[in-house]
Amino acid sequence: MEWDLSDLYLSPEDPNLERDLAEALNLASNLDPKDLLHPSQAEGLFRRYEEALEKAYKPLNYASLYFATRTQDPVAKALLDRVRNRYTEVRNRLVPLEVALRKLPEEAFQALLEHPGLADLHHFLQRQRAFAPHTLSEREEELLNLKGLVGRSAWSQFYTEYTGRFRFRVGERELTEMEVRALRRDPDPKVRREAHRELYGKLMAEAPTLSAVFNAVFLDYLQDLRLRGYRHPLEPVALRDEVEVKDIEALLEATQAHYPLVEAYYRWKARRLGLEKTPSPDLLAPLAREKPKVPFEEAQDLVLTAFHRFSPEVGRIAWEFFEKRWIDVYPRPGKRGGAFCSGGLPSTHPYVLLNHTDDLDAAHTLAHELGHGVHFYLARKQRLLNFGASTPLAETASVFAEILLDDLLLERLSPEERTLLLAERVEDAIGTLFRQVMYTFFERRSLEARREAALSPEAFHGIWQEEQGRLYGDAVEWTELDQAAWAGIPHFVHYRFYTYSYALGYLVVLALYGKYQEEGKAFVPKYLGILEAGESQSPKEILAQAGVDLASEAFFQYGFGVLESWLKALP
Repeated sequence: MEWDLSDLYLSPEDPNLERDLAEALNLASNLDPKDLLHPSQAEGLFRRYEEALEKAYKPLNYASLYFATRTQDPVAKALLDRVRNRYTEVRNRLVPLEVALRKLPEEAFQALLEHPGLADLHHFLQRQRAFAPHTLSEREEELLNLKGLVGRSAWSQFYTEYTGRFRFRVGERELTEMEVRALRRDPDPKVRREAHRELYGKLMAEAPTLSAVFNAVFLDYLQDLRLRGYRHPLEPVALRDEVEVKDIEALLEATQAHYPLVEAYYRWKARRLGLEKTPSPDLLAPLAREKPKVPFEEAQDLVLTAFHRFSPEVGRIAWEFFEKRWIDVYPRPGKRGGAFCSGGLPSTHPYVLLNHTDDLDAAHTLAHELGHGVHFYLARKQRLLNFGASTPLAETASVFAEILLDDLLLERLSPEERTLLLAERVEDAIGTLFRQVMYTFFERRSLEARREAALSPEAFHGIWQEEQGRLYGDAVEWTELDQAAWAGIPHFVHYRFYTYSYALGYLVVLALYGKYQEEGKAFVPKYLGILEAGESQSPKEILAQAGVDLASEAFFQYGFGVLESWLKALP
């Protein structure tokens, strides 16, 4: 199944695409910041602002999706470059309004908050206000937007194109990155080792080029920190995510304190494999003798059943993705690796990209991305300025969906199969929680080192080895090639400090899942309310309605307690 993008535009030559960009530019050029001083006029001003954003983002969304399955296609590259430039032009026309809103006199700002016609924008307005101390002049903001085109955005696109050309030979087969990564879970140790050698050997060979990309995007971020007056590298992330820097630090410290759980698990796994230590090529080795095959049709049935059992509404929404071809399923040359869900707009719908490899891990990926899809689908009840999913909640629906799938599978398995699936669940927690925190430590240390000078590939290797060693202790036997794994993690290029949110999101999911176990079906409306809320309130306010307090010590204790119970249940 390949996705159908015609709900956005019929083709790169669709005249509606150019029309929308032109209308967006016209709308953005005719917004008068002085209307902010008159609340009744500001109401219409924000409607026009939203319309400009929508007409600009829709072509960018299409161009990005079109490029994602054609990273080597000159037409796709040219389209994305052209649309990205036009989008930036629109964004620059909106800068005067955004700067004026953030720097509005307090009395005028309070008048906006008190105006009945703007009642549903309270959270949006307050979020904008929070960025006021770090907002520059109109001209400076425009220049930073333009810098982004030849800075982080250009490097991000280069990384995607460059790594998208990587090919790996295992046996007689030439594989894409996602296909060779899937072989790290192959039941045959020889296949795992060959895949490991091919994948990390390639990353080691490409480290000089990829380290240049990392150095460029890290320097770009450091320049933004300095220009905007941020005192801590996590400060813009905390503002974006509506948490405190201390909240992020507390998460990192609490997770690091529980690193011994990871070492304990891999000592258990080594015993199951009949070894003293777990070799790094076997980190993802299946414990079953045969790797279960899960064709896409079976994965679809499992996920839909799991979703429908939890909520018929969730199941119905997920079915639309298949029925209406909002999913692109299999890997192919030129298609970008990984998986993602593009949320779209309130007026459109989400799309999901997979690289399905017909195994249980791929079935979990399907559940994960469809969880995102359901989240964005339900958030369409919000207007554009309240649409989306704030970072602390961004992974909530996706990880929750994976647990729902596991619950279904556990009911159908023998005792030995349940042990194996429980081990998979622990490994998922390690990947989603512990490794993401390790990534955050790596990113923070690399960023700090970049302040002094550009980092060599060997410097990146060294930081990665140290952080990986802290996480796994003495339970894993590493190869020389493992030190280049950092180069294959796209989050370090595309986003800043996004990885911590996977860890936070995982702990949020464990807390919500605990509520579901306690309350049963009575919890479902609360859960759907979280997804429907979008960004209309802060994450803390949204979660509080379901009885979860992000700032409480009990929040961390509960999540890690669940993980400890899973580990103790392994025979």
